[in-house]
Amino acid sequence: MNLCHSRKRRILTFFYLILLVSSFASYSVVTHKIQQNETLFSISIKYNVSISTILDWNPGISPNSLRVGQSLKIPQPDGYLYEVKKGDTLSSIAKLFFADVEDIKKINGLTSSTIVPGQKIFIPNSAIGKGFNNEKSIIWPTYGTISSLYGYRVNPISKEYTLHKGVDIAAPTGTPVFASEDGVVEFVGENNGYGLMIQIDSNSNTFIYGHLSQINVYKGQYVKKGQLIGRVGSTGVSTGPHLHFEVRREDKLYDPLVLLPSRNNIYVLDERESAYGVGGE
Repeated sequence: MNLCHSRKRRILTFFYLILLVSSFASYSVVTHKIQQNETLFSISIKYNVSISTILDWNPGISPNSLRVGQSLKIPQPDGYLYEVKKGDTLSSIAKLFFADVEDIKKINGLTSSTIVPGQKIFIPNSAIGKGFNNEKSIIWPTYGTISSLYGYRVNPISKEYTLHKGVDIAAPTGTPVFASEDGVVEFVGENNGYGLMIQIDSNSNTFIYGHLSQINVYKGQYVKKGQLIGRVGSTGVSTGPHLHFEVRREDKLYDPLVLLPSRNNIYVLDERESAYGVGGE
């Protein structure tokens, strides 16, 4: 009986500490009810958040699906939410968002680096990108481990010898995916083996982001380099969560590793790199 009471007390203390930490966090979530003639653009201006942020916090909506009276979650300030998983550290989470640990601790009111599974961590948009490697014109679209290179290989699913048109970057489901260069979104949606896919055209390149779990942009949208455009997944023909990343110039395929910064310095705020389980297609 005493053991049961002690366990309940520990559980209550745990949730009290989580609530206490949350109460000191310097962000909030506003519920906005859509009014007549409002658009994603007008709502983003009203709250000073990006359209991609609104789409990330409200999965499944699109510019054409908005209806009067519909409720939207809007973070203040602009930013994204991450739910801590087993094995996560503040350092590993910071790398996923190319952010600095101290910025994350500050806005979440954290006085130590201790986090627990299920805890919600807010990543302010202003903190994202400090860890991008900008030594070349395009940046790494996500943080992870290369699980399959560009070139001819035996396809792990079909067992046929075919050209792998891009590189696969293995990362946990939900890992942020960022635009590698400024451009216009030319395609979003399901595309056969690519699963949920985004195509973005810049002045000189066409980028393909495949196997996503979520899409945070819409066709015709202009996006900036480093903007969060979606989340890693395993949709389509895939053997595990990863991002399939292709680069084309004038319809000619290029090995992305030739154009990207060094694969040994994906995240430049910290020389140490975390290893993830591989996935690919």
